[in-house]
Amino acid sequence: MDWRSLAGLTGKNIEKSCAVIEGEERVIPRAVSIKYFPMAIEKAQGSLVWDADGNRYIDFLTSAAAYNAGHCHPAVVEAVKEQVERLQNYTMVYFYNDRPVRLAELLITTTPGDAPKKAVFGFSGSDGVDAAIRAARAFTGRRQILSFKESYHGMTTAALSVTGIVSDEAKKDVCLDPHVIFAEYPDPYRNSWGIDGYADPAALSGKAMESIAALLERHRGDVAAVLIEPAQGDGGMIFPPGEFMTRLREVTEREGIVLIDEEVQTGMGRSGRWWAIEHFGVVPDLIVTAKSLGGGLPISAVVGRAEILDAVPAPLFAYTHAGHAVSCASAEAMIKVVRDEGLAAAAVEKGQVIADWFRSRAERYPFIGDIRQKGLLMGVEVVSDREKRTPDKAMAMKISWAAWERGLIMITFGKDGNVLRLAPPLNIPDELLQEALGIMDASLEDAASGKVPAAILPLLKGW
Repeated sequence: MDWRSLAGLTGKNIEKSCAVIEGEERVIPRAVSIKYFPMAIEKAQGSLVWDADGNRYIDFLTSAAAYNAGHCHPAVVEAVKEQVERLQNYTMVYFYNDRPVRLAELLITTTPGDAPKKAVFGFSGSDGVDAAIRAARAFTGRRQILSFKESYHGMTTAALSVTGIVSDEAKKDVCLDPHVIFAEYPDPYRNSWGIDGYADPAALSGKAMESIAALLERHRGDVAAVLIEPAQGDGGMIFPPGEFMTRLREVTEREGIVLIDEEVQTGMGRSGRWWAIEHFGVVPDLIVTAKSLGGGLPISAVVGRAEILDAVPAPLFAYTHAGHAVSCASAEAMIKVVRDEGLAAAAVEKGQVIADWFRSRAERYPFIGDIRQKGLLMGVEVVSDREKRTPDKAMAMKISWAAWERGLIMITFGKDGNVLRLAPPLNIPDELLQEALGIMDASLEDAASGKVPAAILPLLKGW
């Protein structure tokens, strides 16, 4: 990030943040990040964060949707404190402790399906995806994994191999798994078939399934799993037609293919259900979760059919700190907060408020092209031509910059980098939600009226 130039384009005091940025650039490689704004986070509480210079922000990113209950939820903090003082961890590879057992039992109760289930733990969505792939291959004796273009599944080797949104050029020299095939995700708003999937979801589902059928036929008898996000997150928060998900499940069941539901970003109540897959009435074989599961601590889990997870031979799920006692305590507290405080229902209510607000603003701002939302899984597509649905990354970046200037953290994502990413805490107080919408209103106007300098655009990275 050219933070020196950016510092000259903002009226905010960011001197201390810039010192942190300078230190990071000196000792941490560039590949760790795709930065948006010149800010160093120093403190967070609930729906608010503060940078090193004391600037206050309402958080509509929640550290990439990792804080569904907000920052430093008291129940989570208390659970962590209590566990740290008793036992930080002792590897479950050799001995036993009750923390991962308790978490697995609780987590299993949240997932759909009546088949016997188990859970295995890791540290991030990436290794969760790795574990699910390992299980599918061990269970089926097959190699190929069918993933989707523009998907994001992580940065370990297997997870990166099945990620579609990272370019082949960026991935070419890192020894990827060769047994991966990609299908087109059925995007109702913009797809290669030229179908309006909102007007004709059956036609879109049919075309998508035709392409998948051709891939399965080409690799007949060697496809271990279909790996899918029930809402394609970093692709731009895209929701497929319900018919597509139903037909995909039918095909995987018929062909003996493991259906892996990747809910790293979409789970834990954010969509208005425990798991976004529940909106489609589909029961997957395995669910991968991470991010918000830990309430701020690193943990992932794969939950699903016991016979599939049991197919993996020992010690191929063994990590020294898998099922880490402190992370498990935090996750257990987080699940209880989502359940007991009704955060899934809160996501439905608050998501509707934000979606309706954007629909009202679309009448004034023609660059608002598509509003996609289930609960607080949200993406707002920014376009230069609403009829042609032409992506406008520059305008999206200007809106995000204007929001940051005014005290709201909101970034862009999507396959064209032109989608506003809206992921506030599920329990954001109403007064802060209204304050955020006020900032958003001013930010849309700033960008539309040319008040945001075009000079910021070559200096910001982003998706």
